[in-house]
Amino acid sequence: MIDVHSAASEAAPLAPASVLEGRGLVKTFPGVRAINEADIACLPGRVLALVGENGAGKSTLCNILGGVLQPDSGEILVHGRPITLRGPQHARSLGIGFVHQEMTLLPQLTVGENIMLNHEPTRFGFVRQRELHTQARRVLEQITHGIDVDEMTYRLPPARLQMVEIAKAWSEQPRILMLDEPTSSLSTVESDHLFDMLRAFKALGTSIVFISHRLDEVFAVADDVMVMKDGQVVAVRPASELTRDDVINLMVGRQMTQAFPPRRTTPAGPPLLELRRLSIGDRVHEVDLSVGAGEIVGLGGLDGQGQRDLVRALFGIEPTRSGEIRVGDRALQIRSPSQAIAAGIAFVPDDRKAEGLVPAMSVAHNMVLSYLRGVTHAGIVDRHRETSFVQRFVTSLDIRTPNLEQKVRTLSGGNQQKVVFAKWLMTDPRVLLLDEPTRGIDVETKMQIYALLRQLADQGRAVLLLSSDMLELIGCCDRIYVIYEGRIAGSLSGGEATEERLMQLGSGLAAAGAA
Repeated sequence: MIDVHSAASEAAPLAPASVLEGRGLVKTFPGVRAINEADIACLPGRVLALVGENGAGKSTLCNILGGVLQPDSGEILVHGRPITLRGPQHARSLGIGFVHQEMTLLPQLTVGENIMLNHEPTRFGFVRQRELHTQARRVLEQITHGIDVDEMTYRLPPARLQMVEIAKAWSEQPRILMLDEPTSSLSTVESDHLFDMLRAFKALGTSIVFISHRLDEVFAVADDVMVMKDGQVVAVRPASELTRDDVINLMVGRQMTQAFPPRRTTPAGPPLLELRRLSIGDRVHEVDLSVGAGEIVGLGGLDGQGQRDLVRALFGIEPTRSGEIRVGDRALQIRSPSQAIAAGIAFVPDDRKAEGLVPAMSVAHNMVLSYLRGVTHAGIVDRHRETSFVQRFVTSLDIRTPNLEQKVRTLSGGNQQKVVFAKWLMTDPRVLLLDEPTRGIDVETKMQIYALLRQLADQGRAVLLLSSDMLELIGCCDRIYVIYEGRIAGSLSGGEATEERLMQLGSGLAAAGAA
């Protein structure tokens, strides 16, 4: 095993041939072409930074190169030879390591067992535990210090879990190492240590693909920058030839093409939702925010900056640490979703199948889940009343279903999302919290949801919209707050917001006063 910390001075000469290459890769999911004729070349001894807005296709492209997803068309070459990756283990056997954005460690195993998973030292078919932990310790010491390989993984904090993930990938000595947002849970000191590691890996001739929304990090470690937009590669250039503004312009260089309803022209009413110095765990810090009656307020920023923690805390899913939540003129302690619902708050989550719906249940039963008190008598569902309520929302929201007893899992993504909206609108909420409400749905349904949001605001409700689509925030919102590293980086009115200004705030490149 080579010591990466002593290898930085022994830089391998740059070889002209790609270690890993993708040509004309295409990947389509229902309703969206995530990757569209993308080309990528990973050179030995160089760091390729992969950047782009949320949803640009970066993670999907790496999942294809890592054998997690199969492309619909195009080809993958390893050391110049076309290859069909049969899965992640096949990719690893070819020298392709992948550190995913989401943790893949098994919490019930020790740190050492996770690091050596799928390539444990064995004898006569039995794992040699002592040798396993010796090898794991040797790998881990190259990556970080202070983590015991005998420690149960579930006991580690997020930052140490991330280091174990990297050690796990490095344990197989990959020739290509892909890292998807590896610093999302790391402190500045830990991130700097990671960058030193990447430089040492590069010095050994390893090809590195580095996905990050943080442009300071990109320019700290990248030799080349590849910009993606809407599933396509729009530019690949040496990092030395680019500035931060160049990268931002490449990332957001598109015209407003979607038709959004007109914004309100009159002042909003008094605040229906107000946060005062609200802190949540170690992710969100002293947030001040308000949403007035009749107002759509956006919550923007790059992935993982605390926006999701914030909206989930407002619905009682995540505990708050300090500060105050006010709904109308009342200060509330919201410790559970039932308390939030009682206060007149509704929540449309980003993962409708896991948190918004019960896929095996019918359209009708899903829609009344949050309004059972309105369709039951003495604990028994009044079928006539249920049908009446459900049919009214099916008609008003244009939910396309063969019948009310249709299993909701059989509907299109857009119609499923309308069922989620209907479920909450039945409760007649005062405040709507929306987490990526148009993710994975068709354009026509997006337009309908945009119109619905404006209609709900015009009725005097307060709408807080979390979205990673900057055009959506600009087109829908009366005001936009941008969060960076758990704090409000700045706020803009919808009329003055541009993609460039939102990206500058969301990347930490502009102070709040600059907005």
